[in-house]
Amino acid sequence: MDGRRTALVTGATSGLGRGAAGLLAATGEWRVLLGARDPGRGAQVAAELGPAADVVEVDLASLDAVRSAAARVAADVATRGRLDALVLNAGVQLPVADRASADGYELTFAVNHLAHFLLTVELLPHLAPGARVVVVSSGTHWGTWRKSGPFPAPRWADPPELARPRRESGQRVYATSKLANVLFGAELARRHPEVDVAVFDPGLVPGTGLHRGYPAPARAVYTGLAPLLARLPFASTPDRAAAALAAAVTGPPGTSGRYLERGAEAPSSPDSRDPARARELWKASEELTRF
Repeated sequence: MDGRRTALVTGATSGLGRGAAGLLAATGEWRVLLGARDPGRGAQVAAELGPAADVVEVDLASLDAVRSAAARVAADVATRGRLDALVLNAGVQLPVADRASADGYELTFAVNHLAHFLLTVELLPHLAPGARVVVVSSGTHWGTWRKSGPFPAPRWADPPELARPRRESGQRVYATSKLANVLFGAELARRHPEVDVAVFDPGLVPGTGLHRGYPAPARAVYTGLAPLLARLPFASTPDRAAAALAAAVTGPPGTSGRYLERGAEAPSSPDSRDPARARELWKASEELTRF
């Protein structure tokens, strides 16, 4: 044990995850486990960040892969101490919600919520007392122009229905998965007071590559609009958003389950503050992940 704290960051090879992982590693106080679907890309980023970074291969589209990754992290931290932070950052957004994960679940809900739910509950026994769990959500969970712009509002349903591939707007399904993230963070805080939970909304961050799952023409349009989108009042730059995410990991403890809007504590949407819905989501997530 070398005295450094350890953080696992999912989606750590690009976008906000890459930026926040780099900032944590640069402090000299943190060792960062880079959650990466592509181990080659993960190794490249680890080499860029230096000896403070190691790679954990994890494909969030497969629950078996998530279990295997959690076992590797558990074995790693057993020799170095406990895990001090879990940053649930990775996410996907698709044009249509008709793609399935390896387990047959709608891919956006599977990656953005179910995989992170399973990773968290698998690693809870290995988290240090007071460890920080940061769940990356989005202002799209509000479904209002002031918070989400023209993004379609979430459409909640029974979680097994949300897990079913279907012909529905990928943007709406993404917003719904972000609502699930807030509900999950709140319920995690209620059930596990031994950890410190923060739900982080980076704002709209053009340039992070979240639209990479779209066809090339759509990606080109989005790239062209990025400078205009960056001027919206709820937007942020990748550098500012990554710095705020890193601060959500390293900052002082607060009320567990708090919602951080671009780094500042703020209310989440009324729909996200429904304890009964959060309990329902937790129970269904246990069943869907067979935890």
